[in-house]
Amino acid sequence: FWLKPVWLQIRTLSLSETLGSPRAAAPRATMAGVLRTPRTVPLLNPQAMKAAQTVTVNDEVAKILKGLKLDKQFFVERIRPEALQELTPALPPLEVLPDATAITPQNGRQMQRESIRRNRRKLTLMKSLPQRNSDFDIYLNEAVMPVLAQALDALCRQLARMKEQGDHLDPKVRARFNPLTWLGQQLLRRHPKCARTPRRQLLYRSFKDWADWEKGRREMLRKREAVNEVFNGFMLRGVVMYETVQDVVRAVDDSLCLEGVLKNSVELQAAMRGQGIDMPPAARPPAAGQTRFATGVGWTFEEFWYYFGMTIMKHDIVPYSLIIRGTEQKNKDRREQMEFEIKQQQAEAERQQEEDEKRRMIQEYGVLYEKLMDDQHIHSILNDGKILTGDDVRQGDIGYELEVPPHGSHIQYLAEFLVLLGFENAQAKADDEEPQPTATVTISQGLLRASAKANLIEGAQEEERYWDHDLAHAWGILQKVHHAEICDGVVDADILRQVLVPPVGFNMLKAKVEYELERKKERGDESDDEIIDSARLGLQTGGPKPTMEQLAQRLGMTMARLEWLHKLFESFLSPSSDPNAPPPCCLYPECPASLNKEQMRALVSEVEPNLSKAQFDARFKRLDQDGSGLIEFDEFAHWVHSSDVRIAGNSAIKMTFEEIAYRYQEPVELIKYLYSCFVDQLPDGVTDSYPTQPAGLGKQDAKFLAGIVTPGFDPDEFDANFAVVDGSSRAPGYCDFDEFVELLELDDLPAELRDRFEEN
Repeated sequence: FWLKPVWLQIRTLSLSETLGSPRAAAPRATMAGVLRTPRTVPLLNPQAMKAAQTVTVNDEVAKILKGLKLDKQFFVERIRPEALQELTPALPPLEVLPDATAITPQNGRQMQRESIRRNRRKLTLMKSLPQRNSDFDIYLNEAVMPVLAQALDALCRQLARMKEQGDHLDPKVRARFNPLTWLGQQLLRRHPKCARTPRRQLLYRSFKDWADWEKGRREMLRKREAVNEVFNGFMLRGVVMYETVQDVVRAVDDSLCLEGVLKNSVELQAAMRGQGIDMPPAARPPAAGQTRFATGVGWTFEEFWYYFGMTIMKHDIVPYSLIIRGTEQKNKDRREQMEFEIKQQQAEAERQQEEDEKRRMIQEYGVLYEKLMDDQHIHSILNDGKILTGDDVRQGDIGYELEVPPHGSHIQYLAEFLVLLGFENAQAKADDEEPQPTATVTISQGLLRASAKANLIEGAQEEERYWDHDLAHAWGILQKVHHAEICDGVVDADILRQVLVPPVGFNMLKAKVEYELERKKERGDESDDEIIDSARLGLQTGGPKPTMEQLAQRLGMTMARLEWLHKLFESFLSPSSDPNAPPPCCLYPECPASLNKEQMRALVSEVEPNLSKAQFDARFKRLDQDGSGLIEFDEFAHWVHSSDVRIAGNSAIKMTFEEIAYRYQEPVELIKYLYSCFVDQLPDGVTDSYPTQPAGLGKQDAKFLAGIVTPGFDPDEFDANFAVVDGSSRAPGYCDFDEFVELLELDDLPAELRDRFEEN
């Protein structure tokens, strides 16, 4: 369009020359003079050019945005205030703010129970609130409000322009104008998906970010239950010490996978130091002042939640997108944990299958061992100095009196013995199968000769085995395993005494043979010159300790809580007798320290003050499987995880049969048998679907059943233990199956019952 005026001027000059117009002479002379007359080009003036380029533009979009003031204040003013009011943390009552000097092991447990009971009522009330479309106002402010406000403002400006034009506006244009259609077109044009200018993209991105922060604020306040569960994990004597509060914040961040936004928040750290969030004077405890923020002061969850929740409400700390990302990460970790547990179960099933196979083979070998020891020819080899070469030596031949026959029942017994050891080719073949050449027969190919009768051996009976090349070759491997000077496949007393071990040593002998066969398979040759590496035949015991990260993943704990438990563990280590020596430390996992039974008792009393001595002794005995009397940190962490040490105080979560078996180090089948006895003792009409829907057994019924299952139990000790368990039970006066197992002294189970379900 900018070329059009130039083109019209050139065309006008051309027509004037063609028609000879007198009016064209002057322009032609002027143009010719301009073209012939040289002139000096002036220097460029940047300021003049800038002034010449300044053009007043009617930027209606800028006017709309400036008039509406679509900023964060605009967004906040249109948020529904009732949503945050419902989630606002309540002020902690004065009676729940404990005095640090008044906490004792006796009242600490009672304070913990009251706190848990009060929080459950609060959570029940929160769950009863309507949750459907609770954040719909945020969606409207993010997706609808900025677009609708611009479209309505543009519509008002259009109507104002039409009014100013008055009669000058074409009546047809006025008749075609429809406000609703015009508004709809504006909504489509200004939709975020159609925004192409940086100005509008920045506007919509800002609204999206504000909505993300606001929704994240509400979502964090709805996670009171998850925060309460983490808080309970740090309780000592019913409260959490003030110096541990920052660890609680770290654990909440780790448990929700928030990538450090909570533990690195300056505002949250300041609030936990008593800065930025003030409790109203009417709600402060008398003469407390700032003593709530001092070492040694015990905090309840209500007090912690007030400062935590008010900080979340006051500042933009956690966006909703991060919470969603953390939830997805937790689900991913949960899936990986489930896959790991499935693999562990499969490995355990394979191990159990191998153990069953070993027991079966030991049983078969026990029967075969008796047959071998009773056979007269085997007896001749062991005691009379005879040998088995496999040659058909007949009466009158040289050496006849020094050899046993190469056929008979003793050959069949030796062949079965070799099959049990892993020589799969020690199976007899039918006579009608053509035997392969002797020179090509190998152990791994599994090729055998026919029967002794088919080879016309003197005195052979129908279907009798004879000592062929394959059996002799297998025996040669046994000779190599036992470091014989000559590995020629001849059975003599020296090697026969070493291989005919009692049934208890059969598995070790079989392991040696399997190792040698595997080495021969890897070599791919028949060399007999190599010496077996006996060190590789031994069982590997022990192993490296899992790292802190691996231990946290296996136990389902946060790193913050595991590190807190490690500090607690270190605080109970015995100090050195040297006063100048540094304090004791536990360099787990490279150099782990250990606690003796008395130190462990003192440590457990901190987290579970009401644990009886009998219960502690029983759990310590189960955990100290090697009988050393020492507990390392990973074993203590397993103690806290498996028995739950009453830290969480959540009786609604029931352990599975496998978890109970792991907790008490008992066979799963034994736990299921105890469960069947528990179900039989329930009253008529009461059904139990443990662990999803457990049914409780009354105290007297549980006491009667305990007397049957564990004869000789102490009724007084049972009553004392039942009182401890009943304090946190789902239904007072009743015990669920997992609680019933905790009441039992499993070490007192009858020996015949243990033999029935023994795993090993």
